[in-house]
Amino acid sequence: MEDQMREVVDQAKASFKAGKLKSYEQRCNYLLQIDKFLKEQEQAIRAAQKADVGKTHAEVTISEIMVSRAEVTHCLDMMKSWMSPQKVSKPLTFIGDKTYIQSQPYGVVLLIVPWNYPFYLLFSPLCGAIAAGNCVVIKPSEVSVESEKLVRENLNKYLPRDCFPVVCGGPKETTALLKQRFDYIFFTGATSIGRIVMKAAAEHITPVTLELGGKSPTFIHESSDLQCVANRIIANKAQNAGQACISFDYLLCTKEIQDKLVVAMVKSIETFFGDMQSSESYGRIINERHFDRLVRIKTNTKGTIAIDCGLDKSELFMGLTVVTDVRDDDDAVLQEEIFGPILAIVPVSGLQAAIDFINEREKPLAAYVFSKDKSVIREFEENTSSGAMVANDSIMNMTVSTLPFGGVGESGIGAYHGKFTFDTFSHKRAIMHRKQAMEAVNMKMRYPPFSEATTRRLTSLLFKTQDSTNFVSFQGIGMVLLGLVVVVGALLYRQ
Repeated sequence: MEDQMREVVDQAKASFKAGKLKSYEQRCNYLLQIDKFLKEQEQAIRAAQKADVGKTHAEVTISEIMVSRAEVTHCLDMMKSWMSPQKVSKPLTFIGDKTYIQSQPYGVVLLIVPWNYPFYLLFSPLCGAIAAGNCVVIKPSEVSVESEKLVRENLNKYLPRDCFPVVCGGPKETTALLKQRFDYIFFTGATSIGRIVMKAAAEHITPVTLELGGKSPTFIHESSDLQCVANRIIANKAQNAGQACISFDYLLCTKEIQDKLVVAMVKSIETFFGDMQSSESYGRIINERHFDRLVRIKTNTKGTIAIDCGLDKSELFMGLTVVTDVRDDDDAVLQEEIFGPILAIVPVSGLQAAIDFINEREKPLAAYVFSKDKSVIREFEENTSSGAMVANDSIMNMTVSTLPFGGVGESGIGAYHGKFTFDTFSHKRAIMHRKQAMEAVNMKMRYPPFSEATTRRLTSLLFKTQDSTNFVSFQGIGMVLLGLVVVVGALLYRQ
């Protein structure tokens, strides 16, 4: 197995060294091929996702296909600018020199894709990796069976296998892959697996991006329109049957708001779905193992099940479940990321209690606050830490390509989306070009034998410190003239 994986990686390394993604035109071509895949395989993608998790036509179109195509377009529109050398400011001493940042591809990237959004979470990082000029070894999740099959059988009809090999399988194949030496590893998945990936990366000091999860909290303030809040919470929690890393995990509000919110949620569910099991707008749990895990959480909670939209293991159907009056940290709904259609409500006395509750736990991937009071939103924003924060909505930040997406602490390392993806897969190389000139000045300023006076002059030209002004006044006009000599000499030489 390891020999097989080594062969795959070595082929990708050979393709990278051969310069198959070196030029702007080559990268554009591969991005256009991804767009072609998404257009030509659109119906197959919908069918695969319907089979895997029961996603609706609209959900697949928006959250898998169109958002991926938008990523392609954004990269094509901006890539030439991203690839260009980035000029930087410099001290006056270096006015005759070139200084800039060059974005270099790392080389061969390992991209480990999760099962819950198997196309968007493949193509979003893949587009940025290609824009940055990397070859990519793609490991789709074996959990989303039909989606994995579609990628395995079709992606390399559009992207060359030597540059973008698709490696399928389970933990055994992933373990063998992680033993290979990559130039970068990008992983999206559970925190527990993220630790394994990071440990494997450490063997070769390989840089990583870890897009993990966590329990994303939501505070609901008394100033809110509770029906609006309920609509947005239910719509988010129902998406992909709650199987999303930035889905609402638990709510924090006063007991009074909790009771009113439950009533509003019931109305939202009835309006959106009617009977959830027969609704065409609600999906299914990915497999029996995850279904049984969610049933265990639901069964073992110490809270009150205030809303229960049913279970049917034969269909892997779990309707939305709302658990109220959750108070103990050892409650099943607070022990692990739920990653399903169960929502806990934890009564708190107010904003400060909610902030304290959040800050006593691991930093989440996202934190949400609902309030019409701007001061409440500002207080929440300034006194909590999370990968992202959204006020008065759920995951809409995901659709803004100019915002980074990533975690902090246990919810992840690094960020991507738009230019942030390009930067993630690019080494920022410092470049300086100097000339073989001004040697007389260099000898007096930089070369031995050293003296206190020349050292002081050199440091005053190169470094700005708190006592720089005092030194300038001490040296007087002589230092100014010396600086002018250096500048004028450099300018004359350039001409």
